[in-house]
Amino acid sequence: MLIGRYKVLGLLGKGGMGAVYKAQLPELGKIVALKLLAPVEQLADLVGMDALKSQFVAEARLMARLNHPNLSAVWDLDEDQRGRPYFVLEYACHNLGGVMGETYRVEEPSRRLRPEKAFRYTRQTLHALARMHYAGVIHRDIKPFNLLLSDEDTVKVIDFGLSKLRGEVDPNRHPGVKVGSPYYAAPEQEDDPDAAGPPADLYAVGVTLYRMLSGRLPHGDVGACGFGLPQGREPDAGDEDGLSREAPLDATVLSDALYGQCEAFFRKALAPNPADRYQTAEAMCDDLDAFEARWREEVEAICAVPESWLGGADEPQPEHVAVRSEPIKTGPRFELNGFGLDHLGRPATGRRPIFELLDGTVRDTAARLVWQRAGSPYPIGWDEAKAYVDALNTQNFAGRNRWRLPTVAELSRLLDPAGEVRDYCMDPLFDHEQRYLWSADRRTFTQAWMVNAAMGYVDHADMTCRLWARAVRTEED
Repeated sequence: MLIGRYKVLGLLGKGGMGAVYKAQLPELGKIVALKLLAPVEQLADLVGMDALKSQFVAEARLMARLNHPNLSAVWDLDEDQRGRPYFVLEYACHNLGGVMGETYRVEEPSRRLRPEKAFRYTRQTLHALARMHYAGVIHRDIKPFNLLLSDEDTVKVIDFGLSKLRGEVDPNRHPGVKVGSPYYAAPEQEDDPDAAGPPADLYAVGVTLYRMLSGRLPHGDVGACGFGLPQGREPDAGDEDGLSREAPLDATVLSDALYGQCEAFFRKALAPNPADRYQTAEAMCDDLDAFEARWREEVEAICAVPESWLGGADEPQPEHVAVRSEPIKTGPRFELNGFGLDHLGRPATGRRPIFELLDGTVRDTAARLVWQRAGSPYPIGWDEAKAYVDALNTQNFAGRNRWRLPTVAELSRLLDPAGEVRDYCMDPLFDHEQRYLWSADRRTFTQAWMVNAAMGYVDHADMTCRLWARAVRTEED
């Protein structure tokens, strides 16, 4: 299937305005995202095709004009064989919504991010919004799925289809058409989309950060900040609004200053009245920097405490653990619990294997596995990952051969239980540059299973995506 001169490789998403496809420019083989205007019949009848086409083209031109490292770049604008407009933008395999494990049931709990990563993503989003607001543009649909993550783990804001110029009133908007996404749209935007200003976008940023840290949407007491910190406990089912009321550490370790700073930040970011909220992305970024600096001071203080005080010693490990080493093809309907994982792709058990650091490799004693400490120097496709491992065997890497791509079962042993103090205090055994790791297991003919080593979960990806390869071998008796 062709749209214009682009070969369609698959559907990335579909909404009321149209569809976004994964596509390829045949002459170069370059993978791109292609957004096509193909509105549902009800929307076309309600708003009119001419108005929708004008809005669609304006979105493409706006994205192309606002040149910024945290805004997705637009490369082409044209019409397909049926006269429908489309535009082409940079493609990324990952987005924040996928990393968080958010689904169409947005109210369901999602994965929590490590605070330093959540702070960094938020800061980059604020930088993008500062550029937009400087140009007088309000996004009006900031949410995790509209924040792409590049191979360099950089936020790229997308989907300007609901954006507007500051002070502009849309004469084509039907009164019944909502603008924005539930839970992320600010109260004033839900009441009157044309009244949304910069504080509405910043409200959505606050919701996103809250969710990254807590795994939940803010409601009830938005100042409850017992999340996203070392040794934070999971919310109890008995908590009235699903949020922890306890301090994340013993009061002798966690200062009141950080808890109070966290509360103050979210009370301002999520204030119902836009006048009480942050008025500029720059001001919100300044307070975010102070919030993170205080958090880092707390972590340093915790790490200065003798390890014996922190508790949580590793359980005794069995002498040998049998781990599947033969690759499998699961099929598209395979459930994650078939890998021994929960619904968010995380290991169901929290036992930490004992690893031994060698010269350029790491030994998993119980499973009798030897791992590369790092991996491929660059993110690569799945076929390239297999070629990379073949090259290791040719080179006799670390004086050994029989290196291979690991299975999901083997990779799952690298996924740490989240939220433990020592995760912040210990030097990492494995190179953290390799965030997404290919497995040898396939899901379909075009997809393979992978792990996010930084976040500790298993997922799948198109084989054309660029991830890292970390080879493993079974230790001989």
